[in-house]
Amino acid sequence: MAEQLDLFSWAAAQPSNVIDALPALIRKAAMETAYRIPRPKGDGVITEIRRIA
Repeated sequence: MAEQLDLFSWAAAQPSNVIDALPALIRKAAMETAYRIPRPKGDGVITEIRRIA
């Protein structure tokens, strides 16, 4: 049986920006699963925005 990960020691070894991003990433993954939102495929398309007038 694998040993359970100690989240406190893991968090102590991570930079603070990783810890700050985790709740948002978990929430995003939960929303995608719950509402069956398809994950984007490939690279994004960059659109140039121009002012007309």
